[in-house]
Amino acid sequence: MEHSKLIQERAAKAFQVKEEDVKVLNRMLGGMSHLTYHIEIEGIEYTFRIIGKDGNLFVDRKTELKNLEIIKDLGLNNETVYFDVETGEKAAKFVPGVVLTTVDFHPHLKDVSDTLKKLHHSNLKPASDYGLIERLNLYETYTNIRSEKYIELKNNWIKLYNIEHKNMPKVFCHNDAQRSNMVIGKNQIYLLDWEYAGWNEFYYDIASFGNVQFEDALELLDVYLGRKASLNEQNSVKFYRMFQALQWHQVALRKEMVGLSEVLHFDFKMLAEKYLNLANRLYTEIKG
Repeated sequence: MEHSKLIQERAAKAFQVKEEDVKVLNRMLGGMSHLTYHIEIEGIEYTFRIIGKDGNLFVDRKTELKNLEIIKDLGLNNETVYFDVETGEKAAKFVPGVVLTTVDFHPHLKDVSDTLKKLHHSNLKPASDYGLIERLNLYETYTNIRSEKYIELKNNWIKLYNIEHKNMPKVFCHNDAQRSNMVIGKNQIYLLDWEYAGWNEFYYDIASFGNVQFEDALELLDVYLGRKASLNEQNSVKFYRMFQALQWHQVALRKEMVGLSEVLHFDFKMLAEKYLNLANRLYTEIKG
């Protein structure tokens, strides 16, 4: 079934309207895993998300819904109007704006920083801990592929975590604060897609911003701190980007394993290797 027809069918069911009442306007920019479309029903515009293959392996949808309810009053997200915890299908009010990946982000760094600080300083308690080591262990069970290089890097990361980060303060983090999840609205930046939200050290969100080019995260760090970051602070961002590289290495391996390279015409095996090399580079830099 073609995607727009599928969206029409599922959205009609969710909103309890006829399929012909659902106007499918366009597919949203963003992740490769899920289908998110801009739709219109009875003159009101929404986004509608359908989870892609294996998408529910990596996310607890009940936790996602709880976090969406917890952060609601911060006004950082577009308003959720429908959520199915079994399938992960979600509808939210559409907010007009520009996705941050499509423009030069530099003029918006202060707004990005203020948006993240609003979350980090909110004193809100997320529904769960991000569970870094447990999460990596879980993702490994979906691939059963652990190269020597991966095991060595993971063990090095855990050693560093236990010595330097395990007892550091944690805050409510988005945990996927990449530019494709940020929309520049009329009066604010919206932070979308809260699938991975939970307790974490604030550096994790800064590190996520460097998903296209790592150095972007260090630029954001300086703005966030309001001064030039120390070497130790820069290394903290590198440390969490290293974790993200190990995490997405496992996710990319899984996508390759289940045939998504062929379906999506994207080389996930190459991407998995790229992430592992990034983790290695960052660890080398941290160790100096």
